[in-house]
Amino acid sequence: MRLRAPATTANMGSGFDVVGMALKLHNTVQFEKANRLKVLSIGRYGREIEDAEEIFRSSIARFEKITGKVVPRIQIIQECDIPPARGLGSSAAAIASALFIANIMTGGSIPVRKLLEIGTEIEGHPDNIVPCMLGGLVVSYYDGKRFDYEKFEMPDHRLTFLVPEFKLSTDVMRKALPESIPFEDAVSNIKSVSQFVAKISKGDLGSALKYSQDEIHQTYRINSDSRMKEFVLSIEERRPSFWFVSGSGSAVCCDLEDVDGIPYLEAVIRTTPANEPFIVGL
Repeated sequence: MRLRAPATTANMGSGFDVVGMALKLHNTVQFEKANRLKVLSIGRYGREIEDAEEIFRSSIARFEKITGKVVPRIQIIQECDIPPARGLGSSAAAIASALFIANIMTGGSIPVRKLLEIGTEIEGHPDNIVPCMLGGLVVSYYDGKRFDYEKFEMPDHRLTFLVPEFKLSTDVMRKALPESIPFEDAVSNIKSVSQFVAKISKGDLGSALKYSQDEIHQTYRINSDSRMKEFVLSIEERRPSFWFVSGSGSAVCCDLEDVDGIPYLEAVIRTTPANEPFIVGL
């Protein structure tokens, strides 16, 4: 069998740890029974995936522990078109794939919401894993105990992701965040994300993106890496109507057409939102 797991962009500026959206960019995963767990990563970014087998192994183990089901040994071939460690949900796609495979191979009796909860627990935050499994743009809530979300289907809207050659670790970027922020920065973000979600509720992604300005996390992430700082400064100098760091970075979403001369640029991905859910097929 095979499935397609979409890339995701998370935070989307002001929606830190809350807002995420699926994209029309996928990893395709084929799987079948085998005598032992084996994971092979191929495709454009296959050689850059270093921990795929561990992600699949640990996610399947978590599924078994929570559900009490035993997953048979399988061979997995993951065709990787999602750039890893660039803030486009490569790890979430692998975790989601592992959980769906585990569910399929044990009879498919676990509801999607439970898989979402398991995936969120593994990731530690819901803004990649939930839209990866459901499609669309999702506003999620998770405080370690309570889990909730709302999904919004998005119109076609062209998005440009500038992917630099360097990678950033989510864990390292988390450590760059301060323990507290100025009161006025928190208020600014509340204003922005409130308008963002209000526009999204009307199906107006274009207007929502005008409220992706952030004051509570992006600056700290950007300033913690000199390459990221130079990369973003070059983007800002071209005066896009909006921009935001995708997830923890290093990719940046914007609406630039002219990208010549931007330092460190490895790939330009022009895509649109993906409203279809996680796809499973023969």
